[in-house]
Order: sequence, then structure tokens, then C-alpha cells
Amino acid sequence: MHTNFANDKWKKYGVIVTNEQSVYPVPGNSHSSRQAADELLYVSLTGDTLLYNNAVRELSWATYMVDFDGKNCFPTDEPWLTDGYGDYVRHYLRAMATYPVLAPVEDHIISSTSVIQQADYKDHFKKYLSVEFDKADTNTVRVYYRTFDNYGTEEIKLKAKPSAVLLNDKALMETTNGEGYSWSAIDKGGGVLWVRRKNGNKVIVIKIGGHGLNT
Repeated sequence: MHTNFANDKWKKYGVIVTNEQSVYPVPGNSHSSRQAADELLYVSLTGDTLLYNNAVRELSWATYMVDFDGKNCFPTDEPWLTDGYGDYVRHYLRAMATYPVLAPVEDHIISSTSVIQQADYKDHFKKYLSVEFDKADTNTVRVYYRTFDNYGTEEIKLKAKPSAVLLNDKALMETTNGEGYSWSAIDKGGGVLWVRRKNGNKVIVIKIGGHGLNT
């Protein structure tokens, strides 16, 4: 994968990073994280794990290019606005969507086939959202989100398996086929919730320990 743009300056630390281009051969944080995200996608599709460790290390290496004040630089250059801010973060999102184990063990949407118009998490709900919870006890809601399309699939990292998932106030079935939701635990904590929608755009994830539905 690193045929033309490999930079082995940090090889002694166990990582080969990616140069920005052949004319200007300097290591780039955005380019390294993009390479890493693509390598992880390749690993997931082919089952060939040879590139996995270096890809994860490239992601880690690239985080050192961000200063405490958020300033994002190439390690040997000044800030690069389009690469360092427009592209950089998206590569991490793609990597976490491919390998959710890389995402923090927190409740958070990590990918969607539709545009997410609104996403709110427990203890951070906006006051005007109370009208959306006609069929759920607000105290039991872990995640609420609304999408542009009435169909699509979301991948959500959660601390624990939910007890229920509502789509437009109707409980979804736990299933791996058709509309519904499925759950996959992760050894390092938490798991991934897959929500498949065919007839709705408002999703409420109910925390474990009770159905949380209003009657």
C-alpha cells in the first residue's frame, strides 16, 4: 500500500506514515490518517490483517500533529487548513465506522447512510425535544436522532445493549433481516447497535433496565 508515499522516519517507533505527495515529500497527518482509514477498510473487506497494526499506529501518530489549542500542523510545516481541518477528522470517523473497537466506549452514532439532521444523547437533550418523547420516558432515553430520509442504516457505539429501540414511536424488532435492530458486543467494552429503517426517520434508543415506554 505504501509503494510511492511511504515515509519511514518514524519506523523505529513501529510506524510507517504517508507523505503528502511525490513533489513535496513531507509526512502529512491528514494523508496518514486517510491512508490508515483506507487500509482498515481493505482489512475488513479482505480479511488480510497484515496492514491493521500499522494503520492503527498511523492514526495515533497523526493525533500528535494537533496542538493543545486545536491548531493542526504538518510535523515539519505550518498549518494546512484544507487537509488539517476539512479532511483530517473525517478519516477518523471512517476508521471508527469500519472498526468500532477504535471508537471510545461512549454512546455515539458513528455512521449513517442518511444525513443526520439532529442527534442528542442522555444528559444533553435540548429542552424543545420533550415533544418527541410521547411514547418514551425521557429518563430512560439514551440516544435520540432524526434523519433526512425515512429509510437507511445507522451504526451506533453504545456502552451497553439497549432494552428497546423505537422508530417513529413504534418498537423495532431485534432481527438481522429487514427493518429492525441488531447488537454486537465488543470485547474491550460496549458494543455496536445497528438500526435498519424502512419506514421512519426518528429513532429513540432506550437504556437497559426497563422498557421505558409510556402508556
